[in-house]
Amino acid sequence: MAKVIKNNLIISFIILILPFILWGCQTAEKGFLKGGEVQKPVQVKGAGLNEAVETISNSISSVDILKGKNLGIGEFTNLEGAGSQLGKRIADSIEFELVKLSSGKGFQIIDRKNFAQIAKEWELQLSGVVDESSAKKVGSLLGLDVLTVGTVSDAGKEIDVKVKLIDTENGRILGGAESKIKKDEEVAKMFASLLKPETSVFKQKEEAVSEEKIKIDLWTDEKSYRIGEKLTVNFKTDRDCYVTLVDVGTSGNVHILFPNRFSVDNKVKANETYSVPAKDDGYKITVNGPPGTEIVRAIATLKPISFIDTDFSGTRSIFKSVDKNVSSFTRDLSIEASETPSSNLGENLIKIEIR
Repeated sequence: MAKVIKNNLIISFIILILPFILWGCQTAEKGFLKGGEVQKPVQVKGAGLNEAVETISNSISSVDILKGKNLGIGEFTNLEGAGSQLGKRIADSIEFELVKLSSGKGFQIIDRKNFAQIAKEWELQLSGVVDESSAKKVGSLLGLDVLTVGTVSDAGKEIDVKVKLIDTENGRILGGAESKIKKDEEVAKMFASLLKPETSVFKQKEEAVSEEKIKIDLWTDEKSYRIGEKLTVNFKTDRDCYVTLVDVGTSGNVHILFPNRFSVDNKVKANETYSVPAKDDGYKITVNGPPGTEIVRAIATLKPISFIDTDFSGTRSIFKSVDKNVSSFTRDLSIEASETPSSNLGENLIKIEIR
């Protein structure tokens, strides 16, 4: 008799706790981030396009770690890295949904049309930015704390959409979501419609006004450097003009290489080679790292333009650093370049591998 009662008690206990076990499993499937912990991504199967966008957007907006952050929506490409009309539609729609959700969730959406243009000017990739060096540049130059990117791939009767959130401070993947969209006629057509690869901003400007534009050559002695080696940046223009050199290090820090303490006047003469540092400047540039890609951008104008205060009287530094509001600086740079007549402007950019 006692054994029967004991068994009945066990069965009753299991019945009582079973709903809580099932509820816990369902909660885990949602895969939201709580307190910054990365959990299982959201998965939705066989949804319509609008339903998938809404589900992914709700998932992203529920991430606690986004509170107080600037969030940007990057590119949604296929597995080969090519953009499509479908990827663009998804990215635009997610941004639109998140704008509506952001105010109540405590984060801010940065308009992708604005930062995408600046990204082109600095030749930054907004798809699959995962390494620390690239992520820090995106964060520093574009003013983003978190970048959302995704892939759109063919899964037979469905389209597989995978999304990830990337911390621009360190390249860490914070979390993500996944949805399978029904591949109806409209979706299939947009997926197959690939976007034309965009030409470099500098190449576009060069092709458009090759005869009028100020030509500025920019180079280093080597294409890659080891940490601890010495680096020299060289440039030459085909017209008398004013030159500004902006360096974005692998750490994401931004400095003005030219003008500097030893060359306060940035007016240069045509067809003369200038070096930073110059031969008799009395200092060397040592590569500090971390490993990654360093960017140097040159801007040449016929009239002097002050992108930053160049008064060195109150500092012992050789180069001026852009310590605050780097994204504002890059926006001002972009606006100045777009508003300056092409015949009065010249630009170039090089990437240096640091290993």
